[in-house]
Amino acid sequence: MEKIILEDLKWKNRIVILFDDQADKKVFEFEHLEEDFKERKLVYFILGENFQSNSNFTFSPEYQKVLRSRYQILSSKNSWVLIGLDGGAKVKKEGDLDWEFILRTIDSMPMRQSEIRDGK
Repeated sequence: MEKIILEDLKWKNRIVILFDDQADKKVFEFEHLEEDFKERKLVYFILGENFQSNSNFTFSPEYQKVLRSRYQILSSKNSWVLIGLDGGAKVKKEGDLDWEFILRTIDSMPMRQSEIRDGK
C-alpha cells in the first residue's frame, strides 16, 4: 500500500473517512456499491484499530492522528466526513455511514452535475 496524504487525492477523488473505534468488530459490506464508488471517483478510509480502504492507499499512523484531530467529531464514538474533489469537507456527521445520503449528496454537487452532463 502506498502512503499518502489527502492532498495527493485532491482533484482526483472524493473521499469518505469513517472514524470508528469499534470498526474492527463490525463487518463492512460495500462491494455492492463498488460501481457507484467508481462512477463518483469515491474512495473510503475506515480509521479504527485497523485501517481499511477500497484503494491501495494508506495513511501513516501519525497522519491518521492529524486526520482525527482535523475531522473527527470528538463527542462521538463514531463519525464520518465527506471530502470533495476540491479537498474541502462537505459533510461531517455522527454515527454510521449512510451511503444513500452520501451518494445523493455527491450527486447534488456542481462538479458531479457537470460530470453527469458531460457523460464522465
